[in-house]
Amino acid sequence: MNYIKFVSFVFAFAIIFISVKSFSQTPGNFQKSELTGRILGENSRSLTENNIKSNVRIEKKDEEKSPYLGALFSGIIPGTGELYAKSYIKAAIFFAVEAGLWTAYSIYQSEGNQQTEDYQNFADNHWDVYKYAQWLKDQNFSGSEGINLSADKYTLRKQVNVVEAQNFSHQLPPYGEQQYYELIGKYQNFVTGWEDADLTQVNRNNYGSYKTDMFVNYSYDRQEANSYYDKGTTSLTLIIFNHILSSADAAWSVTMFNKDLKVKTGVAMKDRYSYYGEKHMVPHANLSITF
Repeated sequence: MNYIKFVSFVFAFAIIFISVKSFSQTPGNFQKSELTGRILGENSRSLTENNIKSNVRIEKKDEEKSPYLGALFSGIIPGTGELYAKSYIKAAIFFAVEAGLWTAYSIYQSEGNQQTEDYQNFADNHWDVYKYAQWLKDQNFSGSEGINLSADKYTLRKQVNVVEAQNFSHQLPPYGEQQYYELIGKYQNFVTGWEDADLTQVNRNNYGSYKTDMFVNYSYDRQEANSYYDKGTTSLTLIIFNHILSSADAAWSVTMFNKDLKVKTGVAMKDRYSYYGEKHMVPHANLSITF
C-alpha cells in the first residue's frame, strides 16, 4: 500500500509539472509572424523608382523536451513519459496495462492470503501431534521410548524430533511456522497425525503409501494457495517489464517529438534588369522544410 501511495504522489506531481510547463509557454513559442517592409529609393522625387521589399517568415516550433525526463517519468509511472511527449494514446495504453497488472496482483495476493488462512485453520483443527507421537511409540521407532504423551505439546514436539532425526528425512517444525504447515501435508510420516488416519491400518512398513482424504485435500488446498502467489509474482514481473518498456518508449517518443517540423517561407520583391537595361520588380519566394 505504501508503494501505491508513493506512485500516486509521483503521478500527481508529473501531471502538475506538465501542466505548468504548458501554461508557461507564450504564443511566440508556437507561431511567429514577421512582416518587414522597406522602401529604398534612388531618389525622393519618384516613388515609382523605389524598390519594395517585403519579407514574410512563419516559423512554428514547439518547446523542446528532455528524453531523460520522459524516461524518468515512465520509469516511475508507465504512461506519464508518453504524456509528457504528448503521445496520448500510448500514454493511455501503458497506464491501463499498469493499472490492470496491479489489480491482478492485488486479487491474487488476496486470494492467496485467504486460501492460506483457510488451510492453516483446517490443519489446526484436524492434525494432532499427540496422535502422531502415539503412532511413533506404537510402532516402536528408534528413540520412541523417550516420548511422554503426558507432556505439553511443545515439549512433546522436541521428543518427537529426536525420533524423527533417527528415522525420517524431516522433523516437525515449530507450530504455526510456514514450514510446519507445509511439511504436515507433504511428507508421508506426518500422515498419521491427521484426524481420519486409521492407526490400525498404517505401520512402519506401509506408511510411505498410506493416504487419507484430509491429507490429500489439504495438500491440494496448500498448492492452490501457492498457485495464487505464483500468479501474483508473475504480475509483479510484468509490472517491472512494463516500467522498463514504457521508460524506453518515452525516451524515444520525446526524441521524435523534438524533431518537429519547421516550415519557413519567404517572399521578396527584388530588382531585375532586362537585356536592354530596363528595371523590373520581380517577386521571389522560397520554401525550406527541415526535420
